[in-house]
Amino acid sequence: MSVAPALDVRLVRRLEAHALRAWPATVVEPFGRGWTLRATPGLSRGRSNNALTPCRRLDADELVSALGRVAGFARSFGIRPGIQVSPLELHAGVMEELLARDWKAQWPTLVLGAAVSRVVASGERLAVVFADRADDEWLAAWSACEPARSAEDIAAHAGTVFERLRGRAVFGRFGCEAVGIAVPGDRLAGLFSLAVAPAARRQGLGTGLVRSLLSVCDGSELAYLQVEEENAAGRGLYDRLGFERLYSYVHCVAPAD
Repeated sequence: MSVAPALDVRLVRRLEAHALRAWPATVVEPFGRGWTLRATPGLSRGRSNNALTPCRRLDADELVSALGRVAGFARSFGIRPGIQVSPLELHAGVMEELLARDWKAQWPTLVLGAAVSRVVASGERLAVVFADRADDEWLAAWSACEPARSAEDIAAHAGTVFERLRGRAVFGRFGCEAVGIAVPGDRLAGLFSLAVAPAARRQGLGTGLVRSLLSVCDGSELAYLQVEEENAAGRGLYDRLGFERLYSYVHCVAPAD
């Protein structure tokens, strides 16, 4: 993976705004100068239940005040207080303060981007079936591709995030071997829930799936996705497709009561 370029703050703000709509929480509350609170009761993953930092440098006093607001919001929905520290390149001081307060850092993640035209033209596509919602066939394929997910977790996604994406996203599946979601808008295409069934991995299905999803995102110029730093296989796949590092973030959760 290439070395991170100089941070493009305007692009980060654009991508973060798109991602808020592309992975919609049940409750979204902006506050302060660029903070966002999110809650999707029923889902436990940090992306659905956390505060998002502004894309600017913060001073210590503002962070202390924000932590109180984050804690109160979390209590009202019965979720653990969490903050997505993003972009990490701007928030070294925030991370230091949270860790000093015994918050736990988890899921360090890279945000990667690539020109849609380059990815689509880079090789063969799959014969993907597309839908504008997470129908029963897509959910069954997602379950097959991510067997560690419980039926309860799949149903919770279907009734929250995926339902809110109905008609706005492209849900693609290749049999029960590969699935993914593309969310176009603002000349961007966000890619989410990309997965290949364990028995079908390392056969080129992931690259073909990404090309296929982006091929139907008319008007999109830049594709982006998120991959956890420790996912070496995923990072290698996206590197081969031409994705480059744009910025990084990490989820932090408050210490248990």
